[in-house]
Amino acid sequence: MTWKELKRKIKYPMIYGLVKWLIFTTKLFPRTWVLWFYGRLGSLTFSLLKKEQRKTISNIKIAFGNSMSDKEIRSMAREVFIHQAKNGADYVLTLHHKTREKWLKYIDIVGEEHLKKAYDRGKGVICLISHTGSWEFSAITPPILGYETTAVSKALKDKRLNDMIIGFRTSRGLKNLSRGKTYPLLVEALNNGDCLIIMIDQDTKVKSVFIDFLGTPAYTPIGAALLALDTEAAVVPMSMKRTSNNKHQFTIKPEVSISKTDDKQADLLTNTKKFNKVIEEYVIDAGAQWVWMHERWKTTPAVVEELKRKGVIK
Repeated sequence: MTWKELKRKIKYPMIYGLVKWLIFTTKLFPRTWVLWFYGRLGSLTFSLLKKEQRKTISNIKIAFGNSMSDKEIRSMAREVFIHQAKNGADYVLTLHHKTREKWLKYIDIVGEEHLKKAYDRGKGVICLISHTGSWEFSAITPPILGYETTAVSKALKDKRLNDMIIGFRTSRGLKNLSRGKTYPLLVEALNNGDCLIIMIDQDTKVKSVFIDFLGTPAYTPIGAALLALDTEAAVVPMSMKRTSNNKHQFTIKPEVSISKTDDKQADLLTNTKKFNKVIEEYVIDAGAQWVWMHERWKTTPAVVEELKRKGVIK
């Protein structure tokens, strides 16, 4: 057994045990106490994880370096960790909330009429969601509200952790597909009238194009645009955000019009730009509630050219 395999053998059982312990203990205390504690834990994590701290500060500088001081950027970076910690706490506290009535005690819905109008056509809805606020809440809100919903996720390395997270999602009515050769299944879900959860605001290995995001070119997935062109589904943007009273607001915007011409490649770029612009607006509005520790601008044109040269991507 290699050292790497040994570390993995130790690491994942520890993480799984910690998660189970947190789920059990978190439910023993009032929400106000839990949010305070997790907020402090998030702030401590920011101070201790220097690599993640530097990454977060660097990414905020890319977007707002010309309009914010170093002190403001560092303060915002700390808030990123505090918000994510609180979102984790609320996720645990609401695991038993599976009906619209219970869900609305935590979540305010704004603009549901846009989703309902698109959904009632029966042609499917591409739910264009950003990693703002609690994106897990974003993904499970449509099914809890009563809309048939499918999502794709990358399987976690540890099977027990993966099965546990998938179980939490499916218990709220979310149909989960593991990432892979799933495109025909996504088309089928939309043709069946489902909502389909899609996120395009992260740097991934899926087919993408470079589009300006907060002023800097970012490698942006084209999957949402491709699905919109290959089906009759509507594209409806939606996003979660924690409000000042520690409730969450799920904002659904009007359907985005799709450009469809005889030039599919041009349409893919045009529509991805449209979707990216809406996501960008959500991120600006969310401020510290986006995942700024994620390396959104990691892939550069030079990196892509090198990968093409090696035959890793076409």
